[in-house]
Amino acid sequence: MGAGPAGLCAALRLQQLNYRVALVERSPRWPRPQIGEALTPGVKNIIDFLDANQALEKVPHLARLPTRLRWQSHTPEIVAHSNSAVVNRAAFDAALLQLARERGVQVYQPASLTRVSGQAGAWQLNFATPAGQQQIQACFILDARGRSPQHIACAPRLSASWVELAHTDIPVGLAHLTQVEAVEHGWLWGTHLPDKRYRVMLLCDPATQHQLMPGRPEVWLRANCASSQLFTAIAELPFAGRLQACSATPYLAYDSWQEGRLKLGDAAFALDPISSSGVEKAMRFSLQAVIAIHTVHHTQQASRHELAREFFQRRLIETCARHSLWTQRYYAQVWCSHHAFWRERAVPYPDTLKLTADASTHALFDALQQEFEHLQNYRQPELKRQPFLREHQAIRFSRDVKVIKAPCVMNDQVQLWPALQHPHLESPLAFLENEALLPRLAILSHQPTLAAVLGILSQSMSIHKARRLLEWLWQRGLLEATH
Repeated sequence: MGAGPAGLCAALRLQQLNYRVALVERSPRWPRPQIGEALTPGVKNIIDFLDANQALEKVPHLARLPTRLRWQSHTPEIVAHSNSAVVNRAAFDAALLQLARERGVQVYQPASLTRVSGQAGAWQLNFATPAGQQQIQACFILDARGRSPQHIACAPRLSASWVELAHTDIPVGLAHLTQVEAVEHGWLWGTHLPDKRYRVMLLCDPATQHQLMPGRPEVWLRANCASSQLFTAIAELPFAGRLQACSATPYLAYDSWQEGRLKLGDAAFALDPISSSGVEKAMRFSLQAVIAIHTVHHTQQASRHELAREFFQRRLIETCARHSLWTQRYYAQVWCSHHAFWRERAVPYPDTLKLTADASTHALFDALQQEFEHLQNYRQPELKRQPFLREHQAIRFSRDVKVIKAPCVMNDQVQLWPALQHPHLESPLAFLENEALLPRLAILSHQPTLAAVLGILSQSMSIHKARRLLEWLWQRGLLEATH
């Protein structure tokens, strides 16, 4: 349910895996207007994976726009972006939806869900369409309908308000670039859109705007532009259309996994928009959700079902925790970090939500906190400077290496696979350069020579790749010579 990037990405991937897919979209207006036009480079890899390049070739976009950034100092700097793009999001979503139709996805649009009954593996969905009531049977339900009210806040409240300038009113200095600037009460973002308009957006704490200029959002936006360096010229210009606003508070939905029902996209989580990676992360998470579904569908084993659930929730927690830590550190670098808006966001956020749901909700909250603390405490190891081992030397795993079973994606399903755990690894390591390290390296328990290990690895990969993998482990302290 939901034809945004997250829902469409899941639908297209499921169709690739030969599932019958029905997509229910409630919006009668299509293409529907959207924000989130900035696409990070990783989106291109996902589009390649979905074999969707041809469908998106004609989507209006602007590539390689440089960014004028005023963040760490008072003096702006120009940052080049070689692989990012600004797209017409309405056209982007519409092209993916058309591709889904062409590939056999059954699309109901506009359609309003009226009733869900049944259970996992045998759902019955009733929804209203212009042609009347419709009913379908489904094994799984994927909910990508938008922001979830059942969530854990991952940062202080944040709102976004934005307007556009007509192309005839865009100051010469703003054409064909993106701008980002930190100001006292938040930050301003502006970019040239594919349809030649220029969008300017203010991200701030809604409580501050209510306190200082209640009921005057346009005046508040203009005042922040006037107090800036990069957006001063916009403060007095006419706006093309009305000011729009929405919540931009990062969160994690605590009911994203229910038996046979999964949440995707904004229904599952929202990231701080400062990184512009929301669309990419939503699409990537959809691919991971499909892996969990594919695992459940292909086995009756309760242990494998539980493994799929753990995989799904682990990816959800990691996505939110990693982004929260990144934004916390990025906010701490800002030139005006002494102001309240920035101080609140430069430290771990103690979520004050009173969790009244079941024990699994509390467990998810605890897991999020633990992951955040783990990432916060992790430090990249200093690489060894000593020359790599000689081939006649006997080697073994470091005494700090532990071999554990970790969930890994193999053949589009989640499986437990032996992995290396070590203080210098941010997470357990099962594969390196798409090569399984174990059981190939189990021979290290016998303290063989480097030449012997290279000989075993070279049976399934090039000798150069085998040496490169061993050097990687050696530099990080996972391998050592025996005496």
